[in-house]
Amino acid sequence: MYFEMIEYVNEIPSIDNYWPLLQSTGRNNIYAMEPKQIAKAISNTSFAVSAYHSDKLVGFAKAVSAHVMYATIYDVMVLPEHQESGIGASLVENIVGQSKSAGVFSVHLFAADGTEPFYNTLEFQTRPPNMAGMRYEHS
Repeated sequence: MYFEMIEYVNEIPSIDNYWPLLQSTGRNNIYAMEPKQIAKAISNTSFAVSAYHSDKLVGFAKAVSAHVMYATIYDVMVLPEHQESGIGASLVENIVGQSKSAGVFSVHLFAADGTEPFYNTLEFQTRPPNMAGMRYEHS
């Protein structure tokens, strides 16, 4: 079975392993960051899980947290050729488990548009209008 061939490790991958995964998502097209900047960004992670297939990084997820009240999941990524195989769900479940074990009260999630149905299957819910989130992006 496919799941048995995936190794999940609760650690931040090297930038050499992470960079091809990030590039495969197209996310860096917006930010145009250099590997050194991305390495710094992922090093400031509270909870992380990396998915490997034959020693190749095929998935990653991270969360940032103060380890008490909240954790926020960012950057759930799976190589396109490995999507829809259960890896994404396993990554999210792992991060939620790490958060709960640390005593985190509430786990939040930033997700790409259109991915709501996937996250709903993992018991995440869209925030109600009276709890709207906001963001600021430096221009």
